[in-house]
Amino acid sequence: MKDAAHEKIQTAYRILVEGLGELGYSIHDDNFRDTGRRAANAFLELVRGVDEIDREVEELVARSFSAQYDEMVISKHNVCFGVCPHHLLPVIYRVSVAYLPSEKVLGISKLSRLARLLSKRPVLQEQLTQDLAEVLYSRLQSRGAAVYAEGLHLCMAARGTEAHEARVVTSAVRGVFRDQPATRQEFLDLVTAPPLSLL
Repeated sequence: MKDAAHEKIQTAYRILVEGLGELGYSIHDDNFRDTGRRAANAFLELVRGVDEIDREVEELVARSFSAQYDEMVISKHNVCFGVCPHHLLPVIYRVSVAYLPSEKVLGISKLSRLARLLSKRPVLQEQLTQDLAEVLYSRLQSRGAAVYAEGLHLCMAARGTEAHEARVVTSAVRGVFRDQPATRQEFLDLVTAPPLSLL
């Protein structure tokens, strides 16, 4: 399946390069040689298959631990890369996630991995934010989950309005974070605070 996807994406990039030729670019020089294959490889680093992502999310959530801890767990400022479904241009995300465990906790690296994994889909930032919250709440069976995401969308920064300074901010809350404004505010205060230097 991945080979078939790669071949179609590679063909699309070859046609795109031919289109550059119609704009007067010298597409037969060394710089454009094998661009279709390289571009397809790069694109498939930004986008992963649905079944592959679902399987890895299941494996990730299954590897939880029992712990006597019922306070907020936060992983903040995780940098992730994806593509928007409207223009297939890159999006650079900075994602903070949190949950309140009931009986199970994830290894701390799993929170970053989850954010990076779900960003490898051509989805709207709004959907990515909701999906992350839902995994941490429903599939981890936590008491609550919260996500705060900032996105630099190249479809907006490098074209159109060329608003390269703008960031799109989305958030989603579940469980205790939705029901208790003080808990939600604590999360927002923690993830929007400037990062501390560890050196």
